[in-house]
Amino acid sequence: MNNHIRRELEKIEIPDELHSRARLGVEKAKAEFNARSHPTVKEKKPSQIPSSKGKKHLYKRLSIIAAALLLIASTLTFTPVIAAIQEVYDKIFSSKHIDDSGVRNAVLSGDGQILDQTYIDDKHDITVHFERVLTDDKETKLLLTYQSEKTDLKDYYIDLFEGVSSINLMVGNERRKLKNVGWGSRYYDRKENKVVSALSFESLKDYKGKDIRLEIDQLTVYKDNGRDSVETTWPLEFTIKPAALSERRTVELNKTFTYKGETYTVTRVEFSKLETRVVVTGSDTGNQKDKSGKVYNVMSKLERQFLHSRKNSKGYGYSVDDKRSGVFIKAGGEKVEPIFSKGEVDGDNDEYIMTFAPIAVKNQKDCILEVGDAVDIPLTKSGKVIQKKIEDEKSEMEALLADSGFTLIPLSKEEEEEINQYLKTYPKEFLNDRKPIGKLKRLNSKILDVSISERSGSVSHVEASTPEEAKKIREDNGLSFIPVYLKQY
Repeated sequence: MNNHIRRELEKIEIPDELHSRARLGVEKAKAEFNARSHPTVKEKKPSQIPSSKGKKHLYKRLSIIAAALLLIASTLTFTPVIAAIQEVYDKIFSSKHIDDSGVRNAVLSGDGQILDQTYIDDKHDITVHFERVLTDDKETKLLLTYQSEKTDLKDYYIDLFEGVSSINLMVGNERRKLKNVGWGSRYYDRKENKVVSALSFESLKDYKGKDIRLEIDQLTVYKDNGRDSVETTWPLEFTIKPAALSERRTVELNKTFTYKGETYTVTRVEFSKLETRVVVTGSDTGNQKDKSGKVYNVMSKLERQFLHSRKNSKGYGYSVDDKRSGVFIKAGGEKVEPIFSKGEVDGDNDEYIMTFAPIAVKNQKDCILEVGDAVDIPLTKSGKVIQKKIEDEKSEMEALLADSGFTLIPLSKEEEEEINQYLKTYPKEFLNDRKPIGKLKRLNSKILDVSISERSGSVSHVEASTPEEAKKIREDNGLSFIPVYLKQY
């Protein structure tokens, strides 16, 4: 038994309310765990053939163990021990260190197929434990941990999204790379030097009842000087059982609403044990073209609002900032939060997909999508859209600047003359689609100017080394204020 499993077993607490005989059985079962060790995949070495005398000794020892196990089984089934061992892993994946509420809820509900397989990567001194798998018709979640006594795993990632890592499927003669779904979820336990990971990739539902092999190829290593990789392959073989599968219920909708001057339509909502998906099309959800005809993808105003409430906390990944507005679902009178680790999931035909925590079946008929304080959209076939607030362009720009700590002040007539003269004097320094919309409230600053991108909603600024230098540059350009520009590209 490897040290990782031994340490986990030592953490198992036996409830005081267990019968004394049951407590004794649990203790014995923990002591005999070596004889029942987890299925482990590692390099096989030739075994020695025991002598006749050695065989008798071996048979005797095995008989004693078998008798002991039989005695324990007669007084107490192994269910409490197995459940306790499983609970060790469940506590990891049900904690808020995993920033996917769908995974947390599934583990707490006991959903999914238990794998309970361990692979020993001897070359890199890494023990990998495959814990559980869940799949529906849109995605698969593979829960695993990996730990080492010698290799520092802090910067070791299974990054299927932006890294060099990949996960491959082998079924018979078929071998193919599986596509990622979102970013997945990861937590590093410094004290244990252990990584807890919930990988997210395409559905395996079509392989129900089949023997499959998954291989995780290459670890992605992120360091201060850039990205690196570790060449390794971690295999997993199992049969997809009904316990791994879950259904997805789809409700087709056609709910249209406006938000910040854009028009959107909720086309459908999908309910599963892993998530709630809201699929939207809109006037700014597809690819955009600039004046030169170049096509590029930009963030829609609805997506910016969805991400507005997102925060990143060390050790807890993405979560909701309660001080900010966002996009939420209210179901059964309760707030359903987004799953931000599933951001950038591509939809079809210019669709934008928002992912939320799973919703209990009893509450699925009572769901409302709340977009800030501007609009409520019932996610049911009945119910009308409530347009509570229509924001104009000026209010939107003020809100964007406020998020970055800036306050927008209108220009006086004298200041408008200053900026117009400045733009005539230095026209080559600016693109044609950049226009002044105001100034910053503060003046004693090293900031030279601030810009808002109309398409992406991003706020940027240019600054000098010191406030004194910035003031001199502004004065040399004939400006007595810090201008704010709108970039229309």
